Amino acid sequence: MGELKVKFLMGPPECNDKNIPYYSEEFINTLSEKLGEKIVYAEINEVAEEALPIYFIASGGAENAFQAIYKKTTEPYILLTTPAYNSLAASMEIMGFLQERGLKGEILHGSFDDIAERIKNLKKIAEAKKRLSTMKLACFGEPGGLIASYSDFETLKKRCGTELIMFGLDELVSEFNKGGYPENKYTSELKNKGFNLDEVEKALNVYGALKRLIEKYDLDGVTVKCFDLLNMIHTTGCLALAILNAEGIPAACEGDQKSMISMAVMQALVGDAGFMANPSCMDTKTNEIIFAHCTLPINMPDKYDLVTHFESGIGVAITSDIIPQAMTIFKCDETMSRHCAERAELVETMHRSDLCRTQMCLKLNDGLDYFLTRPISNHHIIIKGDWKNLIEEFFASL
Repeated sequence: MGELKVKFLMGPPECNDKNIPYYSEEFINTLSEKLGEKIVYAEINEVAEEALPIYFIASGGAENAFQAIYKKTTEPYILLTTPAYNSLAASMEIMGFLQERGLKGEILHGSFDDIAERIKNLKKIAEAKKRLSTMKLACFGEPGGLIASYSDFETLKKRCGTELIMFGLDELVSEFNKGGYPENKYTSELKNKGFNLDEVEKALNVYGALKRLIEKYDLDGVTVKCFDLLNMIHTTGCLALAILNAEGIPAACEGDQKSMISMAVMQALVGDAGFMANPSCMDTKTNEIIFAHCTLPINMPDKYDLVTHFESGIGVAITSDIIPQAMTIFKCDETMSRHCAERAELVETMHRSDLCRTQMCLKLNDGLDYFLTRPISNHHIIIKGDWKNLIEEFFASL
């Protein structure tokens, strides 16, 4: 069980019931069980280091104590309350104080289940913002023909602290020529798929090269202009990106900078890798889109096989099957002022010969208007589960 540090505040003893500390301890213990994380009292300097600082307003009269220390943390100010001892009333007074100063905050009040669920979501958002603020993402080659997939490096840095670094493909090719890759469950699995072993080894050497460069430059994510690799080293980056994404390292194809940023946001917020794919065809009557690409996180499908890369017919790519379930389609740009978060249901995975190797038919809940009138370029990120509300709240918090 993890640990969540909160700042305990109550009114002066002469104004409050002596049972407040005991009641508060019982309240915190019950909430800890619902949260799955032990809540402990800590000094404000320790609480300020948490991704989500929380003030536990245990009773009326805590307002002055809050006023004396609130500048130690930044907004949003999260006030945890109980249904007793004027905890809620004191928190509303504090909220009025914050609003007069143009500061944002939120009172946590209600059932233990509701409060615990709210803390979990607020923590995900706060931790994602903290994680993004220290991320370093590398571009090995520019998007090239993807004319709407470039990003402004300075804008991204200002908006969320994430750093984009540009490298030439020559550095990746040089590292590839050294050969070698770390053996793990994914590499073993791939080599036992019965595909041409020489081609698999070559593709895994791309993975090894990227892993060494990630370690060398302390990178948190990459995008690779993989089509250029076809001529340079006669293989693709499909398997390399599939493994990296499964390992929790956002890895995008085709040098696409916006997709890499989007994948990094999802990894930070949801903790899951996404399938970067392009819409191949749409049905405006059924609100269905077929998305396709030659790679996806290798731990995402229920079953997968190896084939050649679609456009070139060389190298190694992935074709997969996933059972129907809820999905989220996501994309953002570097300004963080434009994003798409669409609920969808996976109708089926397909194996057409005229599309990239992994294919998903998704039925969208809210229609196709965004994709036809204001898409953030062509590639989008598909994640298992319904994350729309969390995504919307994350961007609202920015």
